[in-house]
Amino acid sequence: MLERERHRLILKIAEERAVVSVIDLCELLGASEATIRRDIVAMSDRDEVRRVRGGVEALNPRFQPHLVGVPLALSQDVQVGEKQAIAQLAAGLIEPGDSIIIGGGSTTFCLAKFLENAELDIMTNSFPLAAQLVNHTRNRVTLPGGTIYREQSIVLSPFECDVTDHFWGAKLFTSCFGLNRFGMMENDPLIVQSQNKLLARAEQVILLADSTKLRKQSSMIVIPLSRITTIVTDSGARTEELEPLRAASITVIVARAEDTHPVAAVA
Repeated sequence: MLERERHRLILKIAEERAVVSVIDLCELLGASEATIRRDIVAMSDRDEVRRVRGGVEALNPRFQPHLVGVPLALSQDVQVGEKQAIAQLAAGLIEPGDSIIIGGGSTTFCLAKFLENAELDIMTNSFPLAAQLVNHTRNRVTLPGGTIYREQSIVLSPFECDVTDHFWGAKLFTSCFGLNRFGMMENDPLIVQSQNKLLARAEQVILLADSTKLRKQSSMIVIPLSRITTIVTDSGARTEELEPLRAASITVIVARAEDTHPVAAVA
């Protein structure tokens, strides 16, 4: 990532969180601690941010609510070809006229381009995905109520009752923070709560997870493998990582980035 882009993102993250630690910036930007510290010094010298012990403080914080995890703007730049290939194969699992649910995430966002000719009932908590579907497709789109979390661009509600309770989906297409033999994992309690709401309204669970997700772990298990119907991943997945999934009677579909075609997958 270029220095100018890092500085732009550091400023954006600091303004949304008011204060952010060096450690968090290292994780979010994939940079070393030495690099982040140099960035903070340079930005502080230009009066863009304020240096504080162990991190950085915004001069004009927006005090936006934020979630644990990588912002959508960053995750969209990772494994781009793999995510497109995963989304295209996943879109092929959708039947004409289906009622489906699509969770937020950079991989599930890629589904939009393959649904341009579809006529589906879709509920999603992804704000950019909803906008893309409304502007470029004929699908009927439903958003649950709640707060828009700008970093992940998703709509989440802490309340028990919302639009989700009145929607049914034959299939839920979702991503995750990590996946192993214990199940699908997330690393923010509010995301776990939102995922559980969506899961309660779907018959089948189709997990879109690039191969890097098979090597990430969290203490928060959303669902066990037994609840997952299908997993679509990429060719970077190792045999030993896929074996527990297949042993759990999950259909495993492996996509290759070079096989992606610019054609809508649902007619």
